Amino acid sequence: MNFKTIMDTPWIQFEQYQDDENRAGPDFSEYIWQALFACQVGIRSHQEWVKLKWGFNALALLEETLERQRLFLESQYAIRNELRMEPPDHRTLAFRFINRPGEGLVLTVLGKIHARTKEESIENALALYRELKSTFPYDYTLAPACSRDEFLQISGWDILENSESSSDLVQIKRSEIPILPERRSVFLQGFWQSNARAHEQIWRSLAVSLNPLLMNISLRSTILYPKELEKLSKSANDISEIDDHLVNEKTFLAMKHWHELYTERRLTPWKKFFYLQVHLASPGKIDENLLRIVGTSLTLGNDKQSLGYRVAAPRTDEQLGWRKKIRNLDVVSSASLLPIPRLAEVADLDEVFAVVRFPYSPPEDGFPDMKFAAAKNDEES
Repeated sequence: MNFKTIMDTPWIQFEQYQDDENRAGPDFSEYIWQALFACQVGIRSHQEWVKLKWGFNALALLEETLERQRLFLESQYAIRNELRMEPPDHRTLAFRFINRPGEGLVLTVLGKIHARTKEESIENALALYRELKSTFPYDYTLAPACSRDEFLQISGWDILENSESSSDLVQIKRSEIPILPERRSVFLQGFWQSNARAHEQIWRSLAVSLNPLLMNISLRSTILYPKELEKLSKSANDISEIDDHLVNEKTFLAMKHWHELYTERRLTPWKKFFYLQVHLASPGKIDENLLRIVGTSLTLGNDKQSLGYRVAAPRTDEQLGWRKKIRNLDVVSSASLLPIPRLAEVADLDEVFAVVRFPYSPPEDGFPDMKFAAAKNDEES
C-alpha cells in the first residue's frame, strides 16, 4: 500500500450505538455498531468546471451537472421493493454546509452505516466510502477526513455539540395546513420544490452569517408501509365528505386538487421514498431572514402553487436529543399535525432532488460577498 493510498483512507468514527426510536428491518437489535466517515467537497473554479461539459455552452454544462446529481441521488435508494422493508443497517448520507466566519463556506458529505460487529461496521463504512467516491458527480472533488481532528472539524461536531443557552437549533419543514380548523383529521402537506438557481441565495445567505453556522440535510431510504398506503387511499374520501359550502368554492377546489396531487404522488407504484430532513444549528441566534430564505427556496411554487414551509424547534428538554441525533445522522422525530406523522419526514425522489443541490462556481469573480473554502488536495478525486 503506497503513501497516497494510506492518505486516501478516511478516518472511521465508530461506536456501539443505536437509536431506539428509529428501529426498522429484521434483527435490528443485532446492529449495535455504528461507523461514520466525512469528506470535504471541493468546488471547482468555473474555469476548471467548464472543461467538463459535453455540450457546447454553459447551459449544457449546468444541465449535465444537474443530471449527474440526480443520478447520484437516485442511486442512494437502497430498498429491495419485493421485501417491502427497510434494511437494518440504516445507511445514511448527510450533506452539510458549514460557515465559520473568515474561513469560507465548507461543503461536506458524511456517511453512516450500522452493523453487527465493530469490524463489520468499519468494513461496510469503507465500502460505502469507495462507492461514494466512485459515484459522486465528478464536477467536484472529494477529500476524506483522515484523522479524528479532521473528522471533527469538517463534520461540524463543535457546532452541533454546543448546547449553551445562546445556541440555536431549528428544522425547516413543509407546511401542514388544516382544510378546516374544526376538522383536525384532514390536512394538506406541502412539497419540497425548487429550481436550478434558487439555491444560490441559500449558499450566499449561509456564507454571510456573523456566527458559526451549520446546515444539515440528511438522506436515508425508506418505504411507505401497508397501513400508511391504506390510510392514504382512504384519505380521498375525507376531503370529498367536506361540505364545500363551508369554505370559498374556489379555495375548496384548489385544496381538493392539491390533495389529489399529493395522494397520487404518494401512491404511485414503485415510487422511491427517503427520509429527508433539513436542520440549521449555530452557537448563536439564527437570523430569521435566513430561515425564510432557506424555507422559501426549498418550497418554491410550480405554476405559483406552494403551501410554503414552517419552522420547528426542540423544547428545552429535547435540545440534547436533537443534537445527538443530527450528529449521528439519525431521523429526528419532531411534532407533526398530519394523520400519519411519519410522512412529515418522508419525501419522494423529485423532492430529494429539489433539496439536495451541490454548489457551483459562476463565471468571472464568483458569487458576490462569498467564497467556498478550498478542500485539501486530492489528485485521485
